[in-house]
Amino acid sequence: MNNTEPVKIAPQSLRLFHQSLFKTLVYFFLLILVLAGVYKAFPLVMDALFLVVIAAILTAVFNPTVDRLESSGIRRAYGTFLVFGGIFLLVGVGVVKGIPALLNEVSRIKDVIQQTSATNTLDTIMSDINARIAQYVPGFQLDPNLISSLSAQLFGQLGSILASAIDTLATILFILIITMFFLVDGKRMTKSLIGMVPNQYFEMSLNITYKTKKQLTNFLKGQLLAAMGVAIQSFIGLSLLNAIFDANISGVFLIGSIAGMANMIPFVGPFMGMVPAIIVSLFNNLGDPVAATNFYYILHIIVMFLIVQMIDNNVISPIVVSGSMEMHPLTVILLILVGSQVGVLGMFLAVPAWGISKVVVQEVYQGLKGHHLI
Repeated sequence: MNNTEPVKIAPQSLRLFHQSLFKTLVYFFLLILVLAGVYKAFPLVMDALFLVVIAAILTAVFNPTVDRLESSGIRRAYGTFLVFGGIFLLVGVGVVKGIPALLNEVSRIKDVIQQTSATNTLDTIMSDINARIAQYVPGFQLDPNLISSLSAQLFGQLGSILASAIDTLATILFILIITMFFLVDGKRMTKSLIGMVPNQYFEMSLNITYKTKKQLTNFLKGQLLAAMGVAIQSFIGLSLLNAIFDANISGVFLIGSIAGMANMIPFVGPFMGMVPAIIVSLFNNLGDPVAATNFYYILHIIVMFLIVQMIDNNVISPIVVSGSMEMHPLTVILLILVGSQVGVLGMFLAVPAWGISKVVVQEVYQGLKGHHLI
């Protein structure tokens, strides 16, 4: 029977093991503290993070134009000011033309409501609508008092709506200021960040930066082109309703612009663009027997917007959005559904966030594989 002596561990090896274990525990504890701090601070920095993310997206859109101006000999700061000067000019023209038209339309509808509230015109119209709906949905009734109270509440809250609009304009201003800094100093910021990366991962970092910008630019270009297509189609469709059926829908350019911008919000956007046209048509045709016979052209407007959405979903969006992001349509739908759990912003950012995440994971995997780390 052989006697085996116990294995002896050198004191130096044991000391190194204890030091390594101690460092691991310290790093793990620090990591827990950092994650806990981020979790606690995240709600506090959420608003600022939102501004930075939107500014980064706008930077990806305007950066190619500023780069072209810089390559033509114009200093980058001056090129940025020229780009934003053009943007502010277009926005200013839109505000000068659009806001008075919108206020006039709201004021006119309010006057119509006040005039019809003194007569039985609104009650007559509601009775006619209820009678027509009852032909298709027996027992369904719209309460005129409820409609009147909702209208009164809506116009009574115009002050708060305008206050919210001012807050939104202030937020947009902050976003534009951050975007300007990103456009002027973005390259220097990027170089500083990439300079912190070890040399063996330098090429991988450049690829991630380039492809991320490309994903954002392609997504936003696709969204803007799709929105422009919906706006033009809505304008043409409403104009045709006025020309063929004499629908008396005013402000078709403004309504078309609203429909185009609202179309950028997945799922609910198309319906949001339809509502102003229905409201304007209803109040423009109060007391008109021909319009009453045609159900105040509400069905015409709904059909027109459905046609616009069919063209957008089956022709425009697959070409300019799906192709740019290189995603299956089912993947896009699932991502939007997941993003809807966060809100409207989540629905809008879900697709580009997934595209960027996919690029980062692919580049990191290829980089680690190229260095034989996996």
